[in-house]
Amino acid sequence: MTDRPDKQGDINATSPGQVLVIGPHGVTGRAIAEQLSASAEWNPTTASRRGAPSRSAEGSAGAPHVSVDLLDATASAAAFAHLGHVTHLVHAAYVERPTMAETTAPNLAMLANTLDALRGAGAAVQRVVLIGGGKSYGEHLGPYKTPAKESDPRVLGPIFYNDQEDLLADRSATDGFTWTVLRPDVVIGFNTGSPMNLLMSIAVFAALSKDAGVPLRFPGSAQAWTALHQFTDADLLAAATQWALSSDTATNEIFNVLNGDQFRWQHLWPDIARDFDMPTAAPQPMSLADQMADKEAAWDALVSRHHLQPTPYDQVASWAFADGIWSAGFDMVQSTIKIRRAGFAGCVDSHQSLLGHLARLRELRYVP
Repeated sequence: MTDRPDKQGDINATSPGQVLVIGPHGVTGRAIAEQLSASAEWNPTTASRRGAPSRSAEGSAGAPHVSVDLLDATASAAAFAHLGHVTHLVHAAYVERPTMAETTAPNLAMLANTLDALRGAGAAVQRVVLIGGGKSYGEHLGPYKTPAKESDPRVLGPIFYNDQEDLLADRSATDGFTWTVLRPDVVIGFNTGSPMNLLMSIAVFAALSKDAGVPLRFPGSAQAWTALHQFTDADLLAAATQWALSSDTATNEIFNVLNGDQFRWQHLWPDIARDFDMPTAAPQPMSLADQMADKEAAWDALVSRHHLQPTPYDQVASWAFADGIWSAGFDMVQSTIKIRRAGFAGCVDSHQSLLGHLARLRELRYVP
């Protein structure tokens, strides 16, 4: 192990901090990269298999980008060879696979290959911030203990978050960095082509329903209509990430990051309908993966008629993910007390968060 400067948690010693953001094409990674790009405290570099992400807001500075397949250890080492100056790492990448068991190995490999490549480049990494999620509490399996707390015992895997957290703990002991794990849930923010993006699913479903002349019907289960649910605003998560990169109270800790409130779809749905100037009707449970499969031509016509960004239909929404959220007929509540007590007090009204991001989609010409 190489000697490392004792600067953990002190970005002033090397300010602005040199932070590598893995996964800038996702809802969370994009927001984090934009947050850090706008900050005088950080110089971000982004990395992903795809090229540099397009700018999603006027005036947002594009960070230097490295295109690399992080599942390839040799390619990762070569691509990161010039990143010996990196002092901090944010890992927000995610690879989707058909089952949770199949998801574990590639997601663990991406984190391991990133850490190995940075070590090989001679980077003296001080802190790693890992973006986790609510699956740590078993919410993907069904009803779980709520409000869920970071101190709750683990759920039996496979859950790749567990493996990533264990890897961080082991590597921090040998490589000399500290770590923070942030656990958001149902992140609401701008992006296309992401496997977990409820905002675009809502927007496209509403736009196509309006275009077809039908009212906006809630497509989820009767139980999900009235259960307590929660969001994490992408910009709030980005602010929490910036805080976690340098906060002493975030050292080797796990934190839930939520908006700070809960909502019921029966109360939020009328707000969405008003935002699209649509009537509502009684909920109609349906599989969006089935019902929306034949809507490509209608979407392309809508894009042409309203002069929208030409986004391919297979990248504009994730219907299977929306089905999963809207079939969850149980309370989904995580406690945010721990992160508040640690010093991050950010919060946002979930109704305002969703409507604000829908307005942003219109400004950027992704929906009419």
